Amino acid sequence: MSSTTTEQQELADERRSIERSGRLHGAHWSVLALSLVLTFFVWQYAERQSQDKRESRFQRYSSQVAGLIQERLHKYEDALWAGVAAMHSHSQAVDLATWRRFSSALHISDKYPGINGIGVIDYVPRQQLDDYLATHRQDRPAYQVHPQHTLPFLLPITFIMPEDKNAAAIGLDVAHEANRLRAALNARDSGKAQITGPIVLVQDANKTPGFLFYAPFYRQHSETLEERRANFAGMVYAPFVVAELMRGTLERQQRDIFLRISDGDTVLYDEFPENNEAQGLFAEYKLNIYGREWQIATASSPSFWTNTDDSQPKIILICALVIDAMLLLLFISLSRAHRRSFNFAQRMLASSEKNAAALTQTIDKLEQSNHQLERFAFIASHDLREPLRSLGNYSELLKNDDGSMTDEQRGKAIGFIQAAATRMEELLTALLNYSRIDFSYQAETVDCTELLAELRDDLGRQLADGQVDIRVGAMPTIQVGRNEIRQLLQNLITNAIKFRANDRAAQVEIECTEKESTWLFSVCDNGIGIDSAHQNAIFDVFKRLHRHEDIPGSGIGLASCKKLSKLMGGEIWVESEVGKGSCFYFTVPKGEK
Repeated sequence: MSSTTTEQQELADERRSIERSGRLHGAHWSVLALSLVLTFFVWQYAERQSQDKRESRFQRYSSQVAGLIQERLHKYEDALWAGVAAMHSHSQAVDLATWRRFSSALHISDKYPGINGIGVIDYVPRQQLDDYLATHRQDRPAYQVHPQHTLPFLLPITFIMPEDKNAAAIGLDVAHEANRLRAALNARDSGKAQITGPIVLVQDANKTPGFLFYAPFYRQHSETLEERRANFAGMVYAPFVVAELMRGTLERQQRDIFLRISDGDTVLYDEFPENNEAQGLFAEYKLNIYGREWQIATASSPSFWTNTDDSQPKIILICALVIDAMLLLLFISLSRAHRRSFNFAQRMLASSEKNAAALTQTIDKLEQSNHQLERFAFIASHDLREPLRSLGNYSELLKNDDGSMTDEQRGKAIGFIQAAATRMEELLTALLNYSRIDFSYQAETVDCTELLAELRDDLGRQLADGQVDIRVGAMPTIQVGRNEIRQLLQNLITNAIKFRANDRAAQVEIECTEKESTWLFSVCDNGIGIDSAHQNAIFDVFKRLHRHEDIPGSGIGLASCKKLSKLMGGEIWVESEVGKGSCFYFTVPKGEK
């Protein structure tokens, strides 16, 4: 095989290799697939964390309601024992006027919302009934004990305040009914406050579930069971309608849960809707209280889900998907740029088959372009890591939030995530604009005076504060790509404004000098200047001499200027001194490029 054939074969192999390198291959798709899988798992983890916090909040709300009910009944118990103290202070000889004064001093309606009243039940042996009636008919001639039964003792309600809403209960003998009697005897024997099982109060016109709350008192101090039974004198009691009790207990609570209270098989209070609006979360508690066991059931309401909605998982998902989409766009953009470069090289090769020198030159350019693209992709991925790292760190911070973060801290974390996403968008936009340079270049007649006037109008907002003075010398009319020279001048002017000194107003001077074969443009400023060690490197992609936090930017502006200058057939360079300013020079060949 001849050397020429060998060279042609090697050239063909190299051409195929370059062509394949410009396509999206398995490595690209693997990166995207891995990113999507990680996005899904992070989102799922955030969702589980959010659900755990929601369940924890529901359990806390439920236990708070149960605790509030118990706390409120303890407060009512205190009122009963206050009544017992009043009975002891009068040696159990309390008349109607005295009990009215005592109950009025309690301010029941204000301090004890939900209570139906407070009264006295006397223990009356049957043989003493006539004396009992004679005593209390002095104030109330129509006073009667009812209903009739055969027990050897009676437990009539002697007083109950307020009288108007409890008139039906006056004189009621609670010993006539087993439920009421059982709790009364338990209170007598234990010396402790007791409540009855579910009953319907005779004074409740709605006939809803209720109960009686007893606190016993004795003729003298009693320690043993026998002494308590022998000295039992009666009880201070309070009747309750459970619906009113719950309204008084919970009306000031901002609740997002439904509540149901049961005593055995009897439902005392029920907020659970009939249309099954209770959603998702349920809890049950057993409350042993004053001789009874109440079952407390709670369920989440629609408002609970609204008020506990957590946007964190959605934010994480959206941000991650945006990053994935940007990464895909970057791969596609680089691939397209590579294919266009390759196609251009192919056309050059086809037209230069008879010219070995031109062929070699074209191959060298192609290899250089491929090298630049690889370097470009490496630098791009390096600069994209910073916002990606910020996204990861603050997403992890939100993900691991155990509820200790304040709304302000959570808002700051979300703000950093949004800023990182914005930074990535800026970088990718700059990359896309950079990658589009080289295509569809077309020279035309451009009036540079008119062009700079347009640029001044576009920069009007930056110039409005009076801190920037742009001076333009005599400008020629030249043959050049209008969009390219406009972008070049705009980048240099905005750079001069961006890197101005803080201690003085910015001055930008734009001049053009005619040379033998070129036009020499200069853009000079009085800004912060550039150290001589960095004057060549500033035209590299993503080369920045300042932190993004101090002076925003993508690091691509001057690299674009260099690329635009070469595209127009000229050169660009800088002369600068730190603290005094910089002059950027670029040339444009005369005539058409």
